[in-house]
Order: sequence, then C-alpha cells, then structure tokens
Amino acid sequence: MNYNLNSGYGSALSTALHGSVPVSGKLFVVADPATANINMIKEMFISDADGQIRFFATIDAAVGHCTANAGDVILVAPGHVEAIASTTSLVLDVAGISIIGMGNGSNRPELSYTATAGSLEVEADNIRLSNVILKADVSAVVVGVNVDANNFKMDNCHMTFNETGDDFITMVDCDAFDGLTLLNNTFEAELIAGCDEAIRLDDTHNLVMDGNHISGDFTDGAVIGEGALGTNWKITNNYVYNADTTAGFVFDINVASTGILANNFCGTLFATAPETALDPGSLLCIENYVVNAVDESGTIVPTLLST
Repeated sequence: MNYNLNSGYGSALSTALHGSVPVSGKLFVVADPATANINMIKEMFISDADGQIRFFATIDAAVGHCTANAGDVILVAPGHVEAIASTTSLVLDVAGISIIGMGNGSNRPELSYTATAGSLEVEADNIRLSNVILKADVSAVVVGVNVDANNFKMDNCHMTFNETGDDFITMVDCDAFDGLTLLNNTFEAELIAGCDEAIRLDDTHNLVMDGNHISGDFTDGAVIGEGALGTNWKITNNYVYNADTTAGFVFDINVASTGILANNFCGTLFATAPETALDPGSLLCIENYVVNAVDESGTIVPTLLST
C-alpha cells in the first residue's frame, strides 16, 4: 500500500500521532531533518487555515507558537537532539502545555547540555515534560531543570551523563514553587564525585515523588530538603542509591517538612547508621528501608516503631 495523507499508511500514521496523548488544544510536532518519515510527517502537519505552522525543528520554536492554558501538546520525534547551552536555550514559558517524547530507551528525544550554564527553565504553571532524555555533555552543569513555576510534572524521563567527567551539580531544583510531581523518572549520576544532589527542595508544597530510580555519587545527598520547610509531601515507592562514602545521604530533609515518606528502598556506601543516612525531617514514615553495606539486608528507618 502506498503512502497517502488521507488513507492507508498516511491515515494510520496520522491517527497514531494524534492518539499518542489526549489533546484539547493544538498538536505540534518537532523533528530533526534526519527523522525517519519526516516528509510524511511534514505533510500531515502543514500550516493551519489561519497560517499557523504545526511542524518545527526545535522544541523551543514550538513552545513559542503554543497558546497558554489551551491544552496544546508538543510531540517530539524519536532521535531528536536539542542543545541546551544557556538559560535561554529552552524556556518553558507557556502555561498548560505538554511536551511528550516519542520513542523508547535511548531512541527517545534528547536535551543535550553543552555548557555549564545550560538549564531547562520552567517559567509557567501546569507544564508536563514526559519521555525525554536530559544528558550532561560537559562537566558541572549547574542546574539541569530549574523549576520556577507551580504544578510542573516530569514523568518517564531519564537524566544522565554522556561520559566520565560529565555531570549535573543539581539535577532538579525547586525553590519556592508548589505542586512539583516527579513520576517514574531515572536520575543517574556518575559513581564518582561530581553531582551534589538529584533533587533539591526548598519551600516546596504539595510535592509528589513516586516510582523514581535515583542512583550515583551524590555529595550532599540524593534528595535534599533545605531552606524553608514544605508541607503535604508524598514521597513513595522510590529506589535510591548513593555511592558517596563520606556523606552518602539518601534523603536529607533537614528542615521540618511534613507529609508521608513510605515504601522507599535505599542503599548507601556511607559507613554510618541507617538512621543517619535517611533524615526524614518531620515526614511520617512507613516501611522505608536503608542498607549501608553489601551482603546485608535493609533496616526499617526510623527503627522506633509506633505504639
């Protein structure tokens, strides 16, 4: 069967693209010139009747054509790579949009951090980022994702590094904004010093962290709570490994943040008591385990049981 926009493979491809995510607004597509089937995709996403382009070469360009709080969705083609060299390379400043990567594994779209000042800036409320690789391609990227808005959701993404010596100092930083949701992500740092923390939280309320895998050598701790306290936190079902041997905290919530910390499974190479490696602040704890040596089983932390 030949390709045709309105029937056969063309119709099937169009239906598949539009069906990838519920869309109440406009659907935009981002793809590199080398993307497979790019000509067919371009043909499906021609300009609207009002002249608005629907197909873009960069995520940043697509964001600029979205309408705030209209439910617009940006689909990013498999294998797309976009460089993040400064705080203005990719600014998510249109409220209510979703950016969703297509593809699986290493074929997912990639944000490549090519300078230490490179940062994904979240500047508008109610934005979702899904199924994207965020990769440090240089040493000491200061902040990977800087959350400066409420209700940012990041799911099924992979933050990682390209080669030895490449790293984020802080992977995700949320300071004085609420409603951060991190679901089913992988935060991967090197197993040598370089990354301070995967997640930094300060004055953050209504936090949800569930199903994430956090691993690497984190100098300050895998998940850090500092500055002003947060409330209504739900941190559940995460797997955390800190290879740092001198201060390998898994959760270091050293302010009186409140909520629930439950069913987290943690390992550290820090030769200290499990209760030192996991500081829950004022979170209520249910079934959190910490192990600090090979060939041993984890200990429930805190060890004191409610009566």
